[in-house]
Amino acid sequence: MNTTAAAPAPPPTRRRDSPSLASVVGTELIRGRRGFLAWYHLIAPMVITVPLFLGALGSPEAKAGQTFEVFRNVTLEFWGVLVPMTAGLAAALSVRADQDAWRLLLSYGVPRGRYFVAKVVALGTLALVSSTVLLVMLSAGALITGRFPDALGTVAAAVYLPWLVGLSMTAMAVLVAVLWGTGPSVGVGVAGLLCGALVSDKDFWYAVPFAWPMRVVLPLAGIGPNGVPLPEGSPVTDMSAIPLAVALSAVLTALLLVAGSVHMSRKEI
Repeated sequence: MNTTAAAPAPPPTRRRDSPSLASVVGTELIRGRRGFLAWYHLIAPMVITVPLFLGALGSPEAKAGQTFEVFRNVTLEFWGVLVPMTAGLAAALSVRADQDAWRLLLSYGVPRGRYFVAKVVALGTLALVSSTVLLVMLSAGALITGRFPDALGTVAAAVYLPWLVGLSMTAMAVLVAVLWGTGPSVGVGVAGLLCGALVSDKDFWYAVPFAWPMRVVLPLAGIGPNGVPLPEGSPVTDMSAIPLAVALSAVLTALLLVAGSVHMSRKEI
């Protein structure tokens, strides 16, 4: 009786670790949920709005029934310059805290670019939470002054659009932190703060990414970078700046994510 030997089983193939981007982002958020950055993003809007609301109550405009308008304008002015500043600070602290962890994680078979993208997405999520807290505080101010919900017509857009445009600043700050460290990343935030105050109402604002978050606030709130209401017919009130800023930010964010992913894939352990 003829018997044939069974063919040997093929050697098991080594499977590359490939967690989804959502899993890596979730890990980033879980790791940072009890740290300084989580508390900063929750508390910063409260620290800004409470004293500004008290100041608005004592302003001359309050006697004319414009308490909420003063509160809203000054708050949004602060917020427009704080968005890039927060992006630089958050990126610097987060990347510095991950240096030791990345030495281990980069030795795994996980596509390295996902670490960079997940970092940007996680910090962007924290910024979104912070923007939502700000909207709640502004809504509370409108409720106290009897202007809720009529006075909130453009407030939501003026809160969330700087966050959306500011994602490019988050990506830039993370890339700078990965390449050059904490100091230069904080410098990105400082540049955003200064440019928001000095460049956002200039004709060449579109050439300065640091000024984009503040630029989208100005026409919505009807104020200048100094918080003063804009005069009738001011070119700064032109709403066409908003879609342009969003488009520019989307392109820059995409380019920075690609650049950061490429750098991480070539980064030495």
